[in-house]
Amino acid sequence: MKKKIDKIFHQCILKKINHKIIFLSKTSIIIEYINNKYSSKFSSQTQFFTIEKFFELISKLKILDNHSTLLYFFSLLKKEDFIEKKFHDFFNWGPKILNDFHNIDFNMINVENFFSSIISTEKINKWNLDYLKQEKLFFWEKIREYYYILQSKLLKRGIAYHGMLFKIAISYLDSFLHKNLNTKIILFIDDIAFNKCEKVLAKKIIQQGLVYNLCEKNVSFSTLESINKNSNYEMHLQYNNLKIIGVSKEIEQVKTVENIICKLIKKNQKYHKILLIPGDQNLTIPLVHTIKKLGINISFNINYSFNNISIYYTFYFILQLLFKKDKFKKFTRQDVIQVLSNGYIQKFFLKKDSIFFKKLNIENDSDFICEKKIKKYLHKNDLWIIFQIQTNNIKMILTSLISFIRKLKKFLITNIKKHFLELQFIFQLESYIQKLKIIVRKNKNLSLKINDLLNIYEQFTQTGNIRYIYKNRRGLYVTGFTDIFYKNFDVVIITSFNEGVIPPNHNHNCSFIPFDIGQKLQINNTNENFYFDHLTRIIQFSKQIYLIYKDQPDEINSGEKSRFIHRIEINSKISSNSSERIKKTFFPISSKKLPIVIHKTKSIIQCLHKLIHTGLSPSSIHLYNYNPILFYYKKILKLNEPEKTSYKKKVGKIIHEILKILYDPIRGNLITIDYIHKMKKNYESVIKNIFLEKKEIIEGNNMFFYYVIKNYVENFISWDEKFVKNGHKIILKEVEIKVSSILNIGSKKVNLHGIIDRIDEYDGTPRILDYKIGFSKIKEINISFKNIDTIFYDPYFSNTMQLLIYVYLWFQSFKESKKKSPIIGIISPEMNGDILQVPINIFCVQEKNITYENYKTNVLPFLIKRISDILDPNIPIIEKTY
Repeated sequence: MKKKIDKIFHQCILKKINHKIIFLSKTSIIIEYINNKYSSKFSSQTQFFTIEKFFELISKLKILDNHSTLLYFFSLLKKEDFIEKKFHDFFNWGPKILNDFHNIDFNMINVENFFSSIISTEKINKWNLDYLKQEKLFFWEKIREYYYILQSKLLKRGIAYHGMLFKIAISYLDSFLHKNLNTKIILFIDDIAFNKCEKVLAKKIIQQGLVYNLCEKNVSFSTLESINKNSNYEMHLQYNNLKIIGVSKEIEQVKTVENIICKLIKKNQKYHKILLIPGDQNLTIPLVHTIKKLGINISFNINYSFNNISIYYTFYFILQLLFKKDKFKKFTRQDVIQVLSNGYIQKFFLKKDSIFFKKLNIENDSDFICEKKIKKYLHKNDLWIIFQIQTNNIKMILTSLISFIRKLKKFLITNIKKHFLELQFIFQLESYIQKLKIIVRKNKNLSLKINDLLNIYEQFTQTGNIRYIYKNRRGLYVTGFTDIFYKNFDVVIITSFNEGVIPPNHNHNCSFIPFDIGQKLQINNTNENFYFDHLTRIIQFSKQIYLIYKDQPDEINSGEKSRFIHRIEINSKISSNSSERIKKTFFPISSKKLPIVIHKTKSIIQCLHKLIHTGLSPSSIHLYNYNPILFYYKKILKLNEPEKTSYKKKVGKIIHEILKILYDPIRGNLITIDYIHKMKKNYESVIKNIFLEKKEIIEGNNMFFYYVIKNYVENFISWDEKFVKNGHKIILKEVEIKVSSILNIGSKKVNLHGIIDRIDEYDGTPRILDYKIGFSKIKEINISFKNIDTIFYDPYFSNTMQLLIYVYLWFQSFKESKKKSPIIGIISPEMNGDILQVPINIFCVQEKNITYENYKTNVLPFLIKRISDILDPNIPIIEKTY
């Protein structure tokens, strides 16, 4: 691209310099190159702009960044215009609405037609036959009002958000061009994906100036037809220079890149002619570390997402600490440890006071820590700024956070080069909190709470990024997939070329506009063309391209190759004979997946001992049984990726909460018909209150969840009612009770713990019951001497194993329990919805009870063996491949 710009200047532009000229480009990298190299060739009146800066010039408005726009939007909201949930949930839905405003303006949509259409759709969806139940407040009607209010207020201040600036600038464009008839405008198209405003600009310039398309192979003028058409370069591309490589694991991509680079080095490939594009930003650091180990210098021009910068977690843990303090009115031990064990806190604040952190780990067995104890050790430490915050005072929280940021900034600023990303992050965070503080001060009726602040921080970090540039002329070049680079490369390596990564699946997360309305009004809110155009540009200007993708599913993604690879394979069969070449991988990949094997080092053994000291639960043992490598990631490395909660888990958790609320008042008492009738009368309001507490509206998917939960709870109460009516006596002993006990395994003391859903006495016989929401396909579970050892190793038997561990905890935790013989069972629904107790019969089908002696002799040794194997330093952690 660099050579093409030079060619255009020498062949076309430098020969015609008798005009005043304005040079334009969409991206700054092109316009900076032109300015630096050619500004001396023109008069001082020559100007160089990005399209964004040009639009600022002709509209006389300044662009406002998205974070500031969102805060300003929030400051305009009136609480009475929205239901309580919608108002306090602004920082979840606000960014989507703002993104929709951008799309409406960028695409120059008729605003009234758009809002009329979407408001009508909302009214139809919420229409009710019962007039009294009909909605009186419509979300999109209020959003239409705020669209105009926001634009009006911003215009008065001489500022605009991105889409608004472009739309307004286009309305001034004809006037500007008419006043500057003697000015030649030269536009360089360096990005195939133009929005409607940019296309209008290009069309106008074609009539009065020059437009050069840098995305074409040859030097070319753009015409009106080429601007109107969508790019169709892929039909002209040859894929002979393309190799597609599938690997089975995420980390294998790093090794594959290393192998490619090593082969290129042997062929004397120049480093600065290699371009590396990490499709998934999480791979950037491992890739860079590997390349540096090869002794290769690196040149960076890449966006770092805020939540990929390690200091993000420092403030996340602080806000979590304050959120839990507000919830429980005291500090939770886990949150205090998370804050104090953070790397930045340890390095800059706990050098002299680390004794407190050590004592906290050793001495305190409680789930909570009193403020006095923290004050005793930290009252002279700058960390006390955080711990003394009163969580009911938002102004104090914001002031204290700014004070803490400034303390931290003093430490980081001593080594600017090393802490460049951290400093950029906290500079922007401080500015953001300052703006929020001003909004809070000016809006006295605004009631923000610590949970709102946590949502604001999450939104800020999810959408923010820092451009990191480090130039090394001889270094291998690292940049993002959608970044513009102006020089050609011999070799391009792109990792994580998976579906959902390239292109990303975030359309549903960034817009409220329904797909059909977007299509009807031609709102361009799709990623496909934008990302594929970037890929075609990369292929066009590179000699050799490697696309690496992961072909096995895991917790990170589905393991499906990008749809772009399918497009390439189809087109290659049409345009060339390269289909065979594409199917072959650069390195022979074995079809058999080799498992990861990790030997237990001293540090791993220490982590395991720490785990059994803090507490080992049935779910942890099940995780090891399901896949030891996942156990290693989550329990040893603490790599708990934020996962989407499945609907089963979500529903199960709510059902457990509801049953606890309903049954807890009669704990220790007989379940009577009168109390059952009381529960039947109240259970629906309890469910609705739970949904309200969780800020869930009972509509859409939540309506489905609501009826699943309602049916389960109703049938559960009826299940108890049936036994009571038949004359059985049920005394409820415990509901959702936390139990723990020490299990001695040799010299090791294992702290076993868990939560038993229900303990009761059925006609004098103790029952230990566990609730499940999945349909039961069997009527009973029989444990024999043949399969007892399998139960503690096979993940298929996880529910049975869980109850067998609960039996041990029950025997150890309750007085006189060792003299009794309990029944154990799983409570789950049948296909017709009725609740069924699935009994677990141990060793003898006729006798459902188990005695302590029987358990100690026939069950406990297998539990001890399972835990011993997990702790055994000679048994490695071996990945299970499914």
